[in-house]
Amino acid sequence: MTGHHVHTPEEAKACGLTLAPEAPVAFTLNGEGFAVLMATPQDLEDFAIGFAVSEGILPSAADLAAVHLQAHDALGFTVDLQIDDDRFFEALRRRRMLTGTAGCGLCGVDSLSAAMRPLSPLQGTDLPEDDRIQEALRTLTERQHLSDTYGGGLHAAVAALANGEYAVREDIGRHNALDKALGAGLKTGVAIDFVMTTSRCSADLVQKTVTCGVPSLVVMASPSDLAVKLSENANLNLLSCQRGHGIICYTQAK
Repeated sequence: MTGHHVHTPEEAKACGLTLAPEAPVAFTLNGEGFAVLMATPQDLEDFAIGFAVSEGILPSAADLAAVHLQAHDALGFTVDLQIDDDRFFEALRRRRMLTGTAGCGLCGVDSLSAAMRPLSPLQGTDLPEDDRIQEALRTLTERQHLSDTYGGGLHAAVAALANGEYAVREDIGRHNALDKALGAGLKTGVAIDFVMTTSRCSADLVQKTVTCGVPSLVVMASPSDLAVKLSENANLNLLSCQRGHGIICYTQAK
């Protein structure tokens, strides 16, 4: 550590250093507790939509009747999703009463079978064009406003819509960032061509993408072997866009 000055907490505050916010976010369905996640308390409606569809609670954003947000001072936030009775009772049967850390989307899963839920194969589509991937990457970099504000420490994801628009969302948790971007895209009613995330790719990100019916996932690091296997079985285009190292295609839909 020679030659490096370690800033004290007081010096850090004096320099104006701020930290990314994190708070418990409780998802309830028709008022009934379902899951608690640690997340950055921004874009919670998008988070709710993306989580509900990516976790198989709802088949689409259009099936969500209403979202009610409530802040509980220092305790966190409640996000109540109003859904029809059939979806509600089905969700309770497979409920994941979890307290998930910001870094793990599987904490508290009741069984191994719940972690490996079956995926319906996607209809095969072409790979995203290289120019579109590069444009999404530039947009993702330019729109990380929260990360700029807090000096980093957040993940980001972008949903590339079929109309050429991009929905960028950020969160301290990588799964949450993806859910937020998916939710932001899904609520527009415009098809999502692909999603891109700054994080590594584990199997659950593949599950979320496929469950939302998105044909392609682009990540910025090497995927796990299970992520590749699931992508192959689900007919998902899985690509890695490693900065400065080109684009690697791990699976291509048939």
